[in-house]
This record gives sequence, structure tokens and C-alpha cells, in this order.
Amino acid sequence: MVRWSVPVRIDAVALVPARRYDARGLDPQFGMPDAFTVELIDAAGAMIARIAEEQETRAHPARAGHPFVYRIDAPVNASGMVIRAQRLSESKDVDGLHAHAWSEVFAFAGDRNIALGAKVSGSGGTPPTSPWQWRADYLTDGQTPLGLPELPSPDHRNVGWMSDSRSNPDDAVSLLIDFKEPVEADHIRLIPAGKPTSDLPSGFGFPERIVVEMSDGGGLWRNVASADLRNPGHNPVEIALKEGRGTRLRLVATGLWKAFETYPAFFALSEIEVLGGDRNFAAGLPVRSPDDAPGIIAPGGRYWSLASLSDGHGPDGRLVPVREWIGLLDESLIRSKQIHDGRVAAEAVVAGWRRVVLSLLVLLGAAGAVAVVILPVRYRARARREVESVRDRIAGDLHDEVGSNLGSIQMLADLAEARSGTSDEMKRIQRIAAETVSAVRDIVWLLRPGGQHRIATIEHLRETTSIMLESLDWRFDADDAACEAELTEERTRHLFLFFREALHNILRHSGASRVEIAIRCGDDQLVLSIADNGCGIEDERMDRPATLSALRKRAAAMQAGFEVDTAPGQGVRLVLEIPR
Repeated sequence: MVRWSVPVRIDAVALVPARRYDARGLDPQFGMPDAFTVELIDAAGAMIARIAEEQETRAHPARAGHPFVYRIDAPVNASGMVIRAQRLSESKDVDGLHAHAWSEVFAFAGDRNIALGAKVSGSGGTPPTSPWQWRADYLTDGQTPLGLPELPSPDHRNVGWMSDSRSNPDDAVSLLIDFKEPVEADHIRLIPAGKPTSDLPSGFGFPERIVVEMSDGGGLWRNVASADLRNPGHNPVEIALKEGRGTRLRLVATGLWKAFETYPAFFALSEIEVLGGDRNFAAGLPVRSPDDAPGIIAPGGRYWSLASLSDGHGPDGRLVPVREWIGLLDESLIRSKQIHDGRVAAEAVVAGWRRVVLSLLVLLGAAGAVAVVILPVRYRARARREVESVRDRIAGDLHDEVGSNLGSIQMLADLAEARSGTSDEMKRIQRIAAETVSAVRDIVWLLRPGGQHRIATIEHLRETTSIMLESLDWRFDADDAACEAELTEERTRHLFLFFREALHNILRHSGASRVEIAIRCGDDQLVLSIADNGCGIEDERMDRPATLSALRKRAAAMQAGFEVDTAPGQGVRLVLEIPR
């Protein structure tokens, strides 16, 4: 049950499914009931109108993760809403247990979300064991896993604003907007900045505390709002104002974002909206700051600029009201269903024609088998083996290297974003993100051997090392002949996968603080040596067939010699000798 303070005429309701990540990957609709109803209620809790009655919610595969959107043609004056689960989904963790979960509920009056900050209560069931991850007030905090309400705008060049760097995160950073005339604002909305590089966590630059002050034009500032904040990830943050009348507004941030002890502190935003009803008083107005860091270039030739704070754009596109954005997501679901249904129908037609063609081929094959048998059979068998080999190779690479890392990144990101401040999970996110980016780069590099900007094999190995071993002390040494050497495409592929697996093993199992990599090239072979100062491998473990089996298979595929030199407490040295 969700209750807001006073009755309001509600004309639309939306429910966003909860997401969860585990060892099986992403579940985009965790805890979503298989059947439920949505009712609007009065102040006494009595039902005024039933606006939805859903059955078989998981029946259509295109539904996964999309919000449920219900438009009310005749708006209803209501004080709250109730979601009644009629048939719960079974938990994947414990047999016989069932869950009921949602990420966010919206109740719209025009573009305003009346449910924001509303009180939430429930009946039946047992509270979750992890209250930091599942809490009733999360249902109306305005934050969802859907991202920012923005539409793609490829020509937009400003990504946000970033303050100058600070060594002390407790320093204050301020922004000032002069409206030139009195305005009556009731709340502000802050749009987080996008992270500049993939190795940084979500919520880059968002502070832990905000103070909002207004002035009537003189030197006297009065406090109209203050809020302690947690990392919003990719979600807007709204702050209500008390007595928000004035000609100037000042935003003061403290508890600046600081990911690591050696990393500087920043304040960064993508957009500031000063709202009175549905009007944004800050739109198009200049924003000033004594703490600006001018001239910062973002990836892709874009810019960090004060002008971006009032240009109506987020980090990746044009901002739209949340209601409009959720409506567009609902339209996207309709199109996705149509595409899926069309694809199913097309596959049925293709399957029918395939059966017809197959029958004709059988007849033709039977007629031609008398004249020619062996050659077509051998050709089809070889072609089938080649197709299966390519399919298995691509599927295996994407699943093993990219799929598992992306699932881990999202799982840890959700856990970390629900907390405030720096955590071990955030540090692990950076490592896994770096490994994932490196894996994708390797696969794309291998699939484009003739690319115009393709760098040499050894240089690519050096870049992979710098990403994966960023947290360790490492050295990469290659002679001139090795830097110019190139292998066949197949051996290059196995070399990269061997190299990544070896570095993965060091990071996960060795406990090493230093890694030395050396590559030497002779007339007949390329020799790769990887040595660490970790815990080493015990003799009885080395005798097991499963130990380093993935590395041995890659070496065998390259017809390369492979040696392992290790002892407990003395690290591991791998030597790979690849024939040229």
C-alpha cells in the first residue's frame, strides 16, 4: 500500500519491475507476481477504482524489464494505491518460497509524480534479511534501474559540468543562478553526470550533501533546503524547497565525490532544473561558479561546461519529463512485442518452406546419389563442421569473457549504489569493468584483422596488461623483433585467450604484488614468459589434470611448447614457445 499526504486527481500509474543479479545473470523482473491488481484508494483505505488486473505477466518474452503503464481516461481523486499480488512467482533461491518485489511505483497528476516520497506499508510475508538492499521506502524514492529520462541527441556536445579538483572532500563547491526577476519555486531536480571513463563507478561526482539557498537580490542568503544524499546512480534527484521565492539561487555541495584515497574530489552534474509546478525557471539561464574547471574535454570530442547545466540535456540526450519517458518505454514495449510476434510468424513460414525445400532436396539427392555420392557428402560434412566451429568459437568467447563479467558488474553496481560512500564492491567493479573492456577490445580486434587502425599484436598485449594489472606492480618487456612479429589469425586468437587466462589466474589466485612479462622473438619461435611473486602452486595440485588445463589447451591449439616453473611461496613462471 502506498499513501500520499492529500487526495490528488491521478491520471496515470506506472509500476517498474525490480532487477536482481546472481550467479545465473540478470533477472529483469525479480519478484514480479504472475497475477496482480492495482487499485486507487481513499483516505480511509477503501477502493475507489480498480485500474489494472494482470494475468500471466511473464507470458510474453518481450515484457522482461519494461514498466507496466496504466493511463486513466477519467482521472480519479485518490489518497493512495494498493498492489495486490494474486499469484506470486517462486523464488529461484529456495524451493517453496515466493517473493513479491517492485523497484518503483509512480502515480502521476500531469507530469508530477505524486507517489514520490509517499509512505509504503505491506501485509503478509516476512521482511527481507538484507534491509539495506530491500526497503519499503525504496519503492517511492524516484530511483529505478531504467536510467535517466533522456532521448538520444547525437549532435549534443556538452555532457555536464565538473568542478575543479579538491584534495579535501569536505570543501564546499557552489553554483549560482540569477533569475533576473522573482520566481516561486517548489523543488529542484539534479541530473547526475555520466561517468567520463568506463572504469569509474556510476554516480560520478555526485556529492553527499546539498544546501540550497535563495536571495531576493541583496547580500542576504536564506536556507530553503538541505539534504543528505546517497549515490543515485543514473537517476534524477529531487529536493523540495521551503519558501522558494527569490531572484537568485545558490547550490552548495559538501561531502564531495572521492572514489579513492589518492583520487581527487569533485562535484559534477549534468543538469539543474529549478521547478515551480511544471515550469523550469533555470532553463537557458547562465550558471556561474567560482569553482569551475574550464576547458575539460570529454571522450568523443565533447565538453564539460557550465552552459550544459541549463541546456535541457543529460549526459547522453535531451531530457524529457519522467511521465513522457515512461510512456515512450511503454510504446517501445508495444513495438518490441510486434517485432517478436512478427519474427515468430516469419520463423514459422521459414520452417514450412524449409520442410518443403528439404523434401525437394531429398528427392534430388536421391536421384543424384547414383552419379555422385562421396564428393557432395564430404563437402556438406566439411561445411557443417566449419559452421559449427565458427558458431562455437564466437558463442564461447562472448559467453566466457563478456557475459560473466557484465553480469558481475551489474550485480556489484546495484549492491554498491544502494550504499553511501566508497566500498569494497566499488573497487571490485572497477577491476571487473576494466577486464570486461579489455575482453571486448580483444574480441573486436581479432574479428577485424584487416582494420585500418589495427595496432600490432605485442602492443595490444601491452595495453591489455595495463588494464588488467592496473592495481599491481608490473613490467612488460618485448624486443624489437617481437614488436614487429605477427602470427596467423588462429594462433593470434589463441595467444590472446592464453594471455588473458594467465593474467586472470594471477589476479584471482596468486596474491601476487608484482608481475613480469617478457616476449622474445627468434627466427623459429616467439617466446612468452609470465612470472609473478605470488603464493605459487603446490606439487600435489600441479599433478591434477584440471590445474592450468585451459592454458594447456590453448598451448596445444597453437602447437606450442608450454612449461610451468613453480613452488609454494615462490610464485609461478609460465613459458610459452610458439612456432612461427
